[in-house]
Amino acid sequence: MSIKVFYTASYYGKKKYQKNYDQVLRAIERNEVDIISPELGGYEKVLSVSERSAVKSHDLVHYRAIRKGIQLCDATIIEISNEDFQLGHEATLAILNKKPVLCLSIYEDFSKKIDSPYFHGAHYNEFNLDFVVSDFIKKVSSNRLDQRFNLFLSRTQLEKLEKFSKEAKTTKSEYLRSLIEKN
Repeated sequence: MSIKVFYTASYYGKKKYQKNYDQVLRAIERNEVDIISPELGGYEKVLSVSERSAVKSHDLVHYRAIRKGIQLCDATIIEISNEDFQLGHEATLAILNKKPVLCLSIYEDFSKKIDSPYFHGAHYNEFNLDFVVSDFIKKVSSNRLDQRFNLFLSRTQLEKLEKFSKEAKTTKSEYLRSLIEKN
């Protein structure tokens, strides 16, 4: 099953960076993933007719479509060479939704500034872009939670799991996965 990627870039940087935006989009497309993106148009279709009509301003329809696109996807890729507040907010939305985020810039690697297990950054150019994007998509694919596993616990074990997960401010499933990843 193909993964879904949400891709976005700064509207305000289009004049200066459109060539870069297109290069990133082509690199994503070469990985045979499903893409939802304002760069491709029609991304507002992720909203139902009632969701679109409930909002009066085009800006809010755009925002809600981006928010829902991020929720529907397995990962988010953002071309962030033209830094802007909205892109930072969108990266945060993805992180809060526990979606891996790759922020690409022709200037710097933002992962040196942001510490989150869901945040990845890369300083890219035309020579390393395909590798950076395909490596990220491979990691997302291999870490996708698509395998179900059931287990039985004693009441005491379940109470401990509940206590520890609350202390860690996470769900019981996330807490168990974090224990597995530590080893």
